[in-house]
Amino acid sequence: MQFSVFLTNRIGQLKELLNLFSEESVEVLGLSVVDSTDWAVIRVVMSDPGKAREVLHRHGTPFTESNVLLTQLDSANSLSEICELLLRAEISIHFAYPLTVRSNDRAVMVLHVDDNVLAADVLTRHKIVLLGHEDLSR
Repeated sequence: MQFSVFLTNRIGQLKELLNLFSEESVEVLGLSVVDSTDWAVIRVVMSDPGKAREVLHRHGTPFTESNVLLTQLDSANSLSEICELLLRAEISIHFAYPLTVRSNDRAVMVLHVDDNVLAADVLTRHKIVLLGHEDLSR
């Protein structure tokens, strides 16, 4: 699960958001920032999505939720190979970013695609390791 958090685009807003999560012992596992003149969208994957949702609601912070794929990368299945598999299946990647945590000492990428079910099927058939939040404990 990924949260897209909407913040006014002004200095200190990201730090305030991170402080909220830290105070509640919710760890940010990865994030991406997309900004515009007035707003910033902070895409985050959290250690405890349920608790993160509660924190955002309690503080009146606007957000949406999206299902994403968490893919483990290694020398046998690079990001380029994943992109090739999805391209062949005509699945678009809307955005991607790395997590700050690793799984089995391998990098983890967040992928937001237009069809999670088909993408998961394609990737797992080609032995790409997909992860859940339970796989990301430190």
